[in-house]
Amino acid sequence: MKKIAFFLFVAICLLHTACVVRTEPLRLSVDGENTRLAYGVDISITPMTGVTMGRRLITIAPEQEGLTYTLYGYFNGQIVSKTKNTVLVLNGLYLEQNGAKSALRCTAKTEIRTVDGSRNYIISSGRSYAKDGALHGKRDLVLGGSGTLYVKGSVWHGIEGDDVKIKGSGSLYVEGSRRGAALDCESLTVEPEKTFSAYFLNAKYGIKADDSVKIASGNFFLYDNDTALKAGTIALKGGLFRILGNRQLFIARKGPCDTAGAQVITEEKDDLSE
Repeated sequence: MKKIAFFLFVAICLLHTACVVRTEPLRLSVDGENTRLAYGVDISITPMTGVTMGRRLITIAPEQEGLTYTLYGYFNGQIVSKTKNTVLVLNGLYLEQNGAKSALRCTAKTEIRTVDGSRNYIISSGRSYAKDGALHGKRDLVLGGSGTLYVKGSVWHGIEGDDVKIKGSGSLYVEGSRRGAALDCESLTVEPEKTFSAYFLNAKYGIKADDSVKIASGNFFLYDNDTALKAGTIALKGGLFRILGNRQLFIARKGPCDTAGAQVITEEKDDLSE
């Protein structure tokens, strides 16, 4: 019986270790100019229906709703999506904006979907006091797919939106600034049975929602923010949350923070403790 118990214990430990390894993705970094050069000097968008190309501005505004566009390559400037229910499929896109505007601005409900195996970058590096995100989504903004999306907002926020949903099985890395949030929104919703991994890091707030945060699944990594998560109401009904190196954890302005259904792992750095 002792041998059986020992082998059972070892099996459980190995299973737990395997789960932890699979849960936490590798960090993604940008190697400056070398990374950008790998994406070429031009951007490709298909189809071209309703697309207007400019030197520093691309507008996607088809008359028909629900069209899907595939984007890849390199563009320095701003892309604006104006038509409701447009789907932007990113298959190796490097989009940067070194002016004061958002790199990608969606003025109507938009879904952004990454292709499996692709790495995509949306970066705003200009100098401005405008409170814009590198990725700005008005109305509903859906982030999904099975590839990797890296968003960095050096101006203010990483991602700024109204009602934001995250889904899919890919990886999302979002960096904000010390004046803004990695993700700033009215509400954040994640439905059950989503397996994505999302980092929110290096900002005043990892996630800031003026109204509500409702999360039922997914893997979240809130790293090195002043406050990990702040919202009117916080309901974490599922998912894994690794919260490392933040000054504060959760701030719920309209009641207690409900984390009963989630797995929360915290490890605060001594030099950030209050």
